[in-house]
Amino acid sequence: MGRRRKIALAGAGCVAVLAALAWIERPRDEPVRATLDEAVRSFREEGDAAGRGGGPGEPALGVYRYRTRGAESVDSLVLDTTHDYDGVSTIVLSRGRCGERERWQVLDGRWTEVEACPTGEGVAPVAVTEFHEFFGVGQEDRLACRSSAVSRRPRGRFSSVCRAEDFSVSTVTRVAGFQRVRVGGRPYEAVHLASRSRIRGANTGTASRDEWRRRSDDLLLRRSERSEADSGRAGGTHYRERYTIELLSTRPRR
Repeated sequence: MGRRRKIALAGAGCVAVLAALAWIERPRDEPVRATLDEAVRSFREEGDAAGRGGGPGEPALGVYRYRTRGAESVDSLVLDTTHDYDGVSTIVLSRGRCGERERWQVLDGRWTEVEACPTGEGVAPVAVTEFHEFFGVGQEDRLACRSSAVSRRPRGRFSSVCRAEDFSVSTVTRVAGFQRVRVGGRPYEAVHLASRSRIRGANTGTASRDEWRRRSDDLLLRRSERSEADSGRAGGTHYRERYTIELLSTRPRR
């Protein structure tokens, strides 16, 4: 074998080794599906499992299961990935400081928790926590919210502003109508709430959410959400999320 060919093969071998090492060192992104058992265990640890909870006009406390479709994705200069949501996600309803705390979770590394308090004719958020994890790195954002009076009358509307350390989310919600939503083959009277949000600050973007909540107690029956945002974190990233959840049973696990 000629000297030049030996050098070329050696060089190719070095390139292959370096490529393999680069792959080994590359951050792995392996999302883990959150389970119903984990949600039930978390609820019991809250200490609410002894009673049904939920006062007049409030849904029973416990773990609710939702048929889920959708995904989240993130793109940056060097890395990109997508997390699939298809399957079943959970919402844990537990006691908060002034009302109920609603925690939606689909992956170990993707959840949103909202604490709401009675305001006017309904409830309004006072605190929101968002958690996302990509490539083994988690990001938790805690937001404090101020809201206008809530109205559930036809064409009623209310607004809220939720602030984190370096960004804010301004939301306007309107009552889009009333209709029946079927859960487990049974129809329930529901109010359709349509929300549109704008994100400003270190994160910028928009979000839209449509929810159908049972008129008798505000239990979430269905939700469809779309959001898109850019962030200066990690050298610049673009985030996108699309999902729909539908309640499987009005009887919570406890």
